[in-house]
Amino acid sequence: MILTLDKMSRLVVPKGLRDRFGLQPGDELEITLEGDGIKLTPLQPIPALGEKSGVMVCSSEVPASAWDIPAFIEQQREQRGREIGGL
Repeated sequence: MILTLDKMSRLVVPKGLRDRFGLQPGDELEITLEGDGIKLTPLQPIPALGEKSGVMVCSSEVPASAWDIPAFIEQQREQRGREIGGL
């Protein structure tokens, strides 16, 4: 996604992102520097559950790493081995 600064050097957060993060006018975002980039983080936590058209909807995202089942199983095995072996 590419955003362009307007004449007053402002950014407009696209509607899809505002909806995804539940952002409303007046909400605060924290800006931090990360490497050579900028990160914007809503100060209010994102509720995992919300209502949309009368239906409860889970808005949280599952990280891509969670879908790597073999890696997850191996990680669990290593963790269990450390717990059992006392390492």
